[in-house]
This record gives sequence, structure tokens and C-alpha cells, in this order.
Amino acid sequence: MKHREINIIRKKGRPRDVRVAIAYPSIYEVATSSLAHQMLYFYINSEDNFLGERYVLEKLDQTGDDILSIESGTPLKNNEIIIFSVHYEPDYANIVKMLRDSGIELLSSKRTEHIVVVGGPPVIANPEPLSEIADILVIGEIEPIFPKLLKIYLEYRDDKKNFLDSLSPKEGFYVPSQEPKEINFVYSPSLPLEFHPIAQIQSLDSKHTWMRSTMIEAMRGCFRRCKFCLEGTIFQPKRDRPLSQIKEIAVKGREYNRTNSIVLYSLSFFDHEEADKILDFLVDEKFVFSVPSMRVETLNEDRLEVIAKGGQKTLTIAPETASHKLGLLIGKPFVDDMIENIAVLAKKKGFKSLKMYFMIGLPSEETEDINAIISFVKKLAEKSGFKSEKQLKITVNPFIPKPHTPFELYPLDDIKDLKKKILLMKRSLCGIAEIREYDPRWARVQTTLNRGGKELTKTIILWAEYGGGLGSWRKALKESGVKEEKYLGNMNEKVPWHIVKLH
Repeated sequence: MKHREINIIRKKGRPRDVRVAIAYPSIYEVATSSLAHQMLYFYINSEDNFLGERYVLEKLDQTGDDILSIESGTPLKNNEIIIFSVHYEPDYANIVKMLRDSGIELLSSKRTEHIVVVGGPPVIANPEPLSEIADILVIGEIEPIFPKLLKIYLEYRDDKKNFLDSLSPKEGFYVPSQEPKEINFVYSPSLPLEFHPIAQIQSLDSKHTWMRSTMIEAMRGCFRRCKFCLEGTIFQPKRDRPLSQIKEIAVKGREYNRTNSIVLYSLSFFDHEEADKILDFLVDEKFVFSVPSMRVETLNEDRLEVIAKGGQKTLTIAPETASHKLGLLIGKPFVDDMIENIAVLAKKKGFKSLKMYFMIGLPSEETEDINAIISFVKKLAEKSGFKSEKQLKITVNPFIPKPHTPFELYPLDDIKDLKKKILLMKRSLCGIAEIREYDPRWARVQTTLNRGGKELTKTIILWAEYGGGLGSWRKALKESGVKEEKYLGNMNEKVPWHIVKLH
């Protein structure tokens, strides 16, 4: 499928240039909205001797078709290096699909012609499920990893073994063939502008016009250490992008990207030391902007007013629980009065809807904790005026234990119990709020993938072969002999992800 875009790179290249596939194991819309995917694309093409093109799935159930680049229609297999950026464990099946449909050997031990590199938060957390498929698993951030990777590749381009042997686990490279005992996570001490693209891929297709915006990573990391949060655990310490950089990206981005819209990415925006100055600047320069990640305790009337001036119509907060007991347990205290006050102010300031995220199945959770969410939402709806399915939107996510977090060894709640809790919330809040849930069956898949080891290789390959859906997952488990229950209960201290040393 052809995509009408601006800021696409059409690098002429030379015969000896290294062709690199920047692959995203999902559809075009998801890939284009990934800042990491765009960072890789623009950085690799800024380097002499390298030519990078993007590869995505045309549709999630795509199978059997050649995987061709967006830029020139070049087959995936015509690249020397194939880099996958992955943010969602179930996309592991899509990595296998893209390799298989391109005629590329799936097992790294048998692969001679290509270098397959995989990175992203779930890989940093636990690389082992992909360790027999990838040649290199990236345990670190883009800025310190990729300059080194490309430089070493040029030195050993014609000798795959020596190239792989030259990558050190101390510098964030997990090369499974080396059989390292541990790999260090590496991070960038600052956020250099040369790695943050200003001219970003923008779709000109009418069905994608809602995507048009300049993405700005305002901050990386978080100091709050919520006990369930993977990204807050991994990406330490907190680093603010300087105000001067943010201004430059915004102003030049308006010209290059042909859009007045800005999306500010961070884990908790108002923890940026110059957050208010950033928003004041955007308002003064008449940008339309959205701030998708805010903690309620960082909000006040003035900040809500500035956000409203920026054109944001939905206020999004994540209480996670309405239980004071569970709030203290997870490291994110439940502040009901504060949420109610902010909701009332948001309504007055012109916000059209309120969106809240809650988790169910938290450690030590009881039925009364679910009832507390229901009671709180009803009270909030009455007090704030956000009280219809159009105005009040609730997203319910099962608690999924993540590697390296303080809750890494806790069990996933029973799927039947999770479904009962979701049904109770839907029935109790019908007509008051729109309830959307993350399917507990996918929570089981995620938990298995983020807790498993090399033994999942066959399962992942079979899963991709059978289509990559929930039914395919159950069929692959049965055929590979893997017992899912092994990964869903309490884990012991001997877990595969402890090979990664974060900080």
C-alpha cells in the first residue's frame, strides 16, 4: 500500500552503503506515532554509509505477503541489518511473521545473511523470550547504543561472528551467542537534540490527518517509582529536555511538519522543572497542544486553564485505584478530594470529557476495593458534572506484574475473577460512564511473555504461524508443551530477567 507523506527520506545511497530496515511490528498508524521509530529512522539516515527504510505491517492479520519498504518497495530481506523497535509483548509474533514472510531464517543460530536487532521497553525488561530469534537485543537507550552499533558494524561488516563478538554486554548489547552472565542497561545522561527529529513523518492521507502533529519528548524517566510501572523503573534517572530545545522543535516543527499541533511526551509532564514555561510559550505562540500524562497532585486551576487554552478537550488522569490501602501499597496514594476538586475545575474550564485509568487485580485486592472504584466514580460524576458515557470514560486494565518492578514476583489475578470485576463495574456504572477494558486473556499472554525465557521460542514461532491471535496462542502453547500457569502465579527468585542489570 502506498502512503502519501511528507518528510520522507529518499537517500540516493551508494553501492557499498549498508541497507538498514527500520521495522515496526505493527501497522502504519502505530509505527508513525512511535517517536522511537522515527528517531531511529532519522538518525540512521543522518549517518554516512547507511541507508534506512521503514517496514510495517499493512494489516495486523497480514500473512504470506512480501514485506516491502514504504520508501521504495525494497523487500525486507534485501537489508543487511533489520532493527525492530517493539513496545508491546504480543507484537513478538509480528516480528516472526515479518521475518518468515520475507524468507529470513527465524533462528539466529542458523542465520548467516542478516543481522536482526530488537529493542524497546519489554526487551530491556526481559530479553530472553526473543534470545534465540534476535542476533542482538538492545538493553539501553538509542543515544548511547546506536552510534556504537553502526561504527562497529562498519569495522566487521563482512564477518558476522567477529562483529557480534565485538559487542560488549557491559555496553548494553545482549548477544545471546556470547552466553553472557549479565548485561548492563545503558542510558543517555542527557537528551541531545541530534537524536530527536524535528521534521517528522506526517501522513497526507485523509484517513490519517488526525495523526498530524509534532511529537516532543519533553522528559524521560520519573522519580516517583510507582511499584507497578515498568517504564518508570527502567528509564532512570529523570532527565528534562531543555526549554530551548523544546522551543526549537516546536517552532521548526510547525514549518517542517505543516501542523500547528504539538504532543508532549513524558511519564509525568508537570515534573519537568520548566513545565509551566513550556506551556506558556506554546500558548503565546498559538500552538494547539496536548499533555497526555499528568498526575493529579501536580494540577491546579492555573495549569488547567493553560491546558484548556492549548485546545485540549479531554483531561486524562490515572488514579489506578480508589482504595487508600491499595494506593499506599502501589506507591501512588489515592487522593479522592484532590481528584474531585480537579474534575470540578476541569468542567468549569471547558474540558468536554474526563478520562480515568484504573487497575484491577492488584496484590491483596478485595471486592470492597472494586466497590470503592464504583462508589468513587458515581460520586465524582455527580459532583463534577461529567456524568454520561460521552463525558466520563473509564479504562480498566488488569494488573500485569512487570520484571524489575517491586511487584515482579506477584501473581496475575485469576482470569475469571478479572472478568467478574469488569462485569460488576460495567453493570454498576452503566449510563454514568463508558467502561473500556483490556482483555484479561491478553493480560495472560503479556504476563507469560514478560516472565518467560528461551523455552518460549517454539511457542512464539508457532503462534505467529497460526496467526498471532488468542486462539493461535492457545494452540501454540498446547503444541509446544508450555504450561502457561507456570508464569501466572507467584514467581521464585530465579527468574530469567535477572540477567539484565538496570542500575
